[in-house]
Order: sequence, then structure tokens, then C-alpha cells
Amino acid sequence: MKDIGVLRVKYGGGESGSIRVILLFLVLLCIGLAVLFFHGVDSDITADDRTALQSMFNESNYTISGLSNTGIFEDQIVDIRAVQDSILTASPVLKKIPLKQGREPADLLQEKHGQCGDRARAIEKALGMLGYNARYASLFSRDKSFTPPETMAIDSGNDLRSHAVVEVETEKGWMIVDTNARWISLTDSGQPVSLDELHDRAGSVSYNWDSGNEGEIYWLMRRPFSYIFGLYSRHGLFYPPYTPYIPDIDYKQFIFDNITD
Repeated sequence: MKDIGVLRVKYGGGESGSIRVILLFLVLLCIGLAVLFFHGVDSDITADDRTALQSMFNESNYTISGLSNTGIFEDQIVDIRAVQDSILTASPVLKKIPLKQGREPADLLQEKHGQCGDRARAIEKALGMLGYNARYASLFSRDKSFTPPETMAIDSGNDLRSHAVVEVETEKGWMIVDTNARWISLTDSGQPVSLDELHDRAGSVSYNWDSGNEGEIYWLMRRPFSYIFGLYSRHGLFYPPYTPYIPDIDYKQFIFDNITD
């Protein structure tokens, strides 16, 4: 009986210990989730955003009253090209905005330069302001065979090439809006090509793109690549509170768009 009693005591202690471990895990999980969401990127369009975007439109001779989502595909293409043109005109130089520094539309307008991610942020907000469903996408190349000048765009030793674009929902489906050139994924037959379709066919299908494009498809999208919606940076230094190693993420896009698509 004494042996049984000892066994019972040991079992009871083990069960209690397991509960403590589970509770500790849940507490740490809650803390981790709270930290992540505290660092989430807010995609709401602010008054400063509206003022800056209006200035960008004005500089390119577009008006807000002439740009709105009517639901008519041909009008949507005009709007999307106008947004892209305005943002690229406002930031004509492809130059990095320093880390831990603002990179919202007002900052882009002031600096007059930015990288693909900075322009994508402005395009995303501009389209949202006009009533479009738009989402930010980070693209990562899976092709390691590169030749100049492609390799010059990448930090030495980093074999994971990346790019940022915006995907916008049109009456005929999702369409890609580039951030380095005046190119959208519209075919010469008037059909939009989504990131999902381009991803599945990258490197295996050649498209005839719409003649309204003034630039070419970004080289990364010609080859195998991966993409993630709502990921603004992997290092955490693009948006406040600028905490290293905690990625800058719009969790609404990151969770729902990556799962549903």
C-alpha cells in the first residue's frame, strides 16, 4: 500500500507539472501573439495619406473626381494606370529610403525617391482611396541562375532576390501593378493575369501584354518565384516601432489572403 501511495503522489505531481507547462506555454503564446500584433502594419488610409496622394495626382494632372471605381473594366484600367503613373512620377528615382524612417505616401512625396516596397505602399493606399480592393505582395525568386544587371540589384551573398508589387481586384479578376515600371498584367486580349496564375506558369508560358504598357514585366516574374501577401519586410525596420527581426506585416492580408488564395 505504501508503494501505491508513493506512486499516487508521483502521478499527482506529474499531472500538476504538466498543467503548469501547458499554462506557461499558453501564456507565452499569448504574449508572442500580442507582440506580433502590436508590431502589425496598419493599412488604414490617413488624412496625411489623402493629402499626399492628392498632390501626386495633381502633379500628374489627374483629379480624384475623375478617378473612382465605377465597376466598368475599361474605366478601372484607366484608374489603375493613372495611380501607377502618379506614384512613379512622384518618386522617379529608385533609391532606398533609410531604415527606421517613415515611408508612407507623404514621405515618398517628400523624398522624391524610393524602392519598390515604398512605391507599392503608396499604390496600395491610392487604389484603396479610390474604392479598389488592393493588396501588397512580396515576391521572392526561386531561380538562382542570374546574369548582370540582375545580380547588381542584390546585396552580396544574398541569393534570395525579391520584389514588391500590388495586386488589385478588377471586374475581370485580380491584376498585378508593378512598382518599378509602367507595366500591369493585362494581356493584349484585355484579360488580367493574377499573381496566382503567373506564379503557376512562370517560365513556362509567354504572354502577349497589352500595348498600353510603357515598361516590361519585371525580370523576377519571368521565372519561378514565390509570393506572400501582407509582408512588408522580413527585418522589421520599415515601419514603427522598428523592432529588429519582427517582420512588418499586415495581418489581415497575411492571414486571410494567403489562406484563401
